[in-house]
Amino acid sequence: MSSNQIQQTLSNIESELRLKIGALPEMQTKLMDQLNFSLCELIQIMTEVHLCEHPLFFELMRLDAARCQLEIGLYGVCSDCENEIEPERLAADPLEQRCLRCSRHFSQQHRQELRLNH
Repeated sequence: MSSNQIQQTLSNIESELRLKIGALPEMQTKLMDQLNFSLCELIQIMTEVHLCEHPLFFELMRLDAARCQLEIGLYGVCSDCENEIEPERLAADPLEQRCLRCSRHFSQQHRQELRLNH
């Protein structure tokens, strides 16, 4: 996929995400029908209204990471091992941050941490 195609895909994801975030009751008073805030500003606002655990917050963070990676030429590179993320993984989820091997390792580690914390 070309850089322009990736940029367009991320822009589409961002548009959908902004609409969903704007529809959250906690965000409506903060945004006042303005969705032209930067991604960093949206992250800050969601943090201020205590939405850090909301699934849309996680998607926003993933989108921000993917945009940053694209800007510095590291889009499609695993955030853990720095190998290329499998193209089929990126096709299925353009916001993917890990290759299959690292994703499995991360999930296994996360499940163990959850068990230890409960």
